[in-house]
Amino acid sequence: MKNTLGKIFLLFILFTVSLFGAGQLATYKLTTNKKSVHIKEPLLITFQAEQKNHSDHMFFSFNVQKSPDYEVKLLQKSIQDKGYHNTKTTFKFILFALKAKTLHVNFDFIIRTASDKAVKQSYVDDHDDSIAISTYDTKIALKPLTLKVEKFKKHVDLVGDFKISSTIDTDEIDQYGIVNLHYILSGTGYKETALNILNTQIENVSIFSKRKDKLSRLTENGYIINTEYIYALSAADNFTITSFALEVYSPRKNSYYTLHTKAYKVKVKKTNPALLLDKTNAPQNEAWINFAQIKTFFIYTLIFLAGFFTAKISQKSFFTKKQEEEFADIKRAKDAKELLLLLIMNYQNRDLDEEIAKLEADIHKKHPLNLGKIKKEILKKLK
Repeated sequence: MKNTLGKIFLLFILFTVSLFGAGQLATYKLTTNKKSVHIKEPLLITFQAEQKNHSDHMFFSFNVQKSPDYEVKLLQKSIQDKGYHNTKTTFKFILFALKAKTLHVNFDFIIRTASDKAVKQSYVDDHDDSIAISTYDTKIALKPLTLKVEKFKKHVDLVGDFKISSTIDTDEIDQYGIVNLHYILSGTGYKETALNILNTQIENVSIFSKRKDKLSRLTENGYIINTEYIYALSAADNFTITSFALEVYSPRKNSYYTLHTKAYKVKVKKTNPALLLDKTNAPQNEAWINFAQIKTFFIYTLIFLAGFFTAKISQKSFFTKKQEEEFADIKRAKDAKELLLLLIMNYQNRDLDEEIAKLEADIHKKHPLNLGKIKKEILKKLK
């Protein structure tokens, strides 16, 4: 019991000394713009530290400790030199609580001091790396931030102030053709990376999707968002893209509202089955000796031997062949529709938006293109 009390007393003494030491070195203050928040509502945390002891150079290090209960991002760090050995640093963090509970947010705060000699020596040794400065570090214990996080009164899909719009390139396609549907979500709030706008399956319709963040910038009110959700749909029969609702909570207005999407009907023109029949007659009875097969066999044998010896001579050919096989599906694409589907399914996030737009324009007869030329452009970007 005595040992336990002794340890507690020692920790108290160290904490007191730490605070006293910090008070001699610098003044500091932590504030927030709210006392309570809803889940995923942005909280602004501001920490300011100002040099009090002016005998040495002083640097401040401040961070919010990580936790599965919230997300936290540095919004801004600004340093103000008020004079010789007199600096003031302001840190701003945005915290998004992820659970409805009382949170205890902890911090790491370190005051680093360095003499004129140490700073001068660091720049002589390495002009580009100020981390090389030899500093004396004082770690300061800060009181945890207690934050009440409230739950929603009902289910919500988004938190913030948003609007949604949509466009469709055509409402009539050929059988198994492609219709391109774009939703644009814009506004300010929490960034839902897992959100799927077209969140339902349409019977007998193949759907390929891609997400494109045109803008995602952090502010005191959350992320300024402009995200495009791109869908390519293909079917054999007419189909309907129904309207659906997104439930949203606005922290700014402290209210709930609903975003509605537009419904679309797509007509699919049937392909005449007669056009798909092979007009070539059934094959004739084959001869007892098939000279064509023998010829093919020798050709493939020669090709195999040539490839074998070429590979032995140069390893470079192996890597070239491997690279060719990697994009063989693109090279085999017979038309613009097939190539467009391949890019959407297999090559998302490869910076091919310009090529995809060209293929879409070609399919809808807006700007015909050279298929071989665009394949070369795509392969050049992928290599």
